[in-house]
Amino acid sequence: MVDTLTIDFSSPQPLFPLPRCVLLPHATIPLHIFEDRYRKMVHDALDSHGLIAMSLFEGDAWKQDYEGSPPLRPHVCVGYIVKHDRLAGGRYNLLLQGICRAAVRHEVEHAPYRKALLRPTETNTPMEIDLEEPRRRIELLLNHPLLKELASISAIHNWLSAEIPTPALVDLAIMTICHHVEQRYMMLAEPDACKRADWLERLLQDTRHTLTVAERFRHEQPADGLYLN
Repeated sequence: MVDTLTIDFSSPQPLFPLPRCVLLPHATIPLHIFEDRYRKMVHDALDSHGLIAMSLFEGDAWKQDYEGSPPLRPHVCVGYIVKHDRLAGGRYNLLLQGICRAAVRHEVEHAPYRKALLRPTETNTPMEIDLEEPRRRIELLLNHPLLKELASISAIHNWLSAEIPTPALVDLAIMTICHHVEQRYMMLAEPDACKRADWLERLLQDTRHTLTVAERFRHEQPADGLYLN
């Protein structure tokens, strides 16, 4: 269903803004929906296309105006509800899978939740042959002995199948390794898959360097824990 899903960008899409949650395409996040307006949003989405655009608040104005319409950052990820459980009182547990990158053109009047007309931002999908060399370098890094000891890297190895396109692998890896909101948002806003692959490669290189230094320090530390100069 998700692989063949098309999005009608001529129609407004529901917005679900959160302060520190960034979704990337191909990745899946769990959500617990308990506010009245967002319970209505999920109910409406399930009755129609199952789509919700995850967005991010701009700045801290949302802390004083959460019940209103505080400003949002322009880039969003349109997600599809792949699983839902309705709980007591109308609450929901969801699994939302990212479908595509988009940007807010403008919001439309809608209550009780927010809606906006969106435009897709990733319109040129590179051919796999163009990503062959970056993917080779990324896979070499993912197979580095120190990196493979990390639980997050170990999880990524489940996706090193040739059937998974490189853009999907890169997005999944970034969601798994990178927990910094600003960095995730930067990759959401980046429409070029080659640039995202380069960024992931640098992140893995930096992580490898940090682990190498830590490993060297561990081996060089005297048994009694004392350093003399």
